[in-house]
This record gives sequence, C-alpha cells and structure tokens, in this order.
Amino acid sequence: MGPTALTFYRAARRLRELGLPLLPGLVSAVGDRLLHSHVDIDARLHASVGLGYGGVGVVVAPGVEVGEGSFLAQNVSVEPRLGEARAPRIGRNVFVGAGAQIIGPVTVGDGAVIGAGALVTSDVAPLAVVAGMPARELPQRRPPPAR
Repeated sequence: MGPTALTFYRAARRLRELGLPLLPGLVSAVGDRLLHSHVDIDARLHASVGLGYGGVGVVVAPGVEVGEGSFLAQNVSVEPRLGEARAPRIGRNVFVGAGAQIIGPVTVGDGAVIGAGALVTSDVAPLAVVAGMPARELPQRRPPPAR
C-alpha cells in the first residue's frame, strides 16, 4: 500500500517542527488531494491511530484529539460545530465506523464504538456502543448465565 493520510499528516507535522516555512502546508495539501481527505496539521493523533483504507475521505479538523489505539474508518468526519472553538476529543481504543460524523465539543470515552453512519453530537460514555442519527446508546447484550 502506498502513502496514507497519516503518512502525509506525520510528514507535515515533522516539517513544521523543523521550522520549514512552506513545506508543511504543501505536503498536507498533496495528501488531501491524493486521498480526498483532510487530516489537519493542528489535530493531535496518537502514533497508534489507524485510518481505514488509508484515510480516504477522512476529515479531522484542527484541535481534534484522538487517543492511542483508536481507529477511524473511511469517510469519517471529526470537527467542531460551525462557529465553535472546542473540537471533539476521542479517547483510547475507540472504533468509529464508516461514514460516521462526530461534530461539536463532544468527548468520546475510552473503548466506545461508534456505528457506521452515526451522527454524534453529544458525549459518549466509555465502552458505550452508539448508532443512528442522532447517535443513541444501544443496550448492552449480557452473556447468558453460566449453568
């Protein structure tokens, strides 16, 4: 597999850390165009974050935080509401399904699962499973009692 959105994101961040003036923006823009995505240089993604299909269609806005071991499937959008400064925070080991949108100053707890196509506009508890538009927590299935 060739370069992914994370490859361009990490390269652009490293170039900015080195103090190069125009290259970070150029590298980021090339990645955006090639993969039809945008992972902003000012987002904070842990080194172990994964993106589905190399990050095709993924939008991660500035200020967004994504914790270690989390996975964003293709066409996921994580961004603040229009006119708001606070961006979403995604905890550790969170799975976000294809086409899901996490919008506004929300916090997604550790180990949560966001279903495909879900629209998350409020906080998600740790280990919760949410789905729908707007996203609602699904009831947890308990294992059958031991005999």
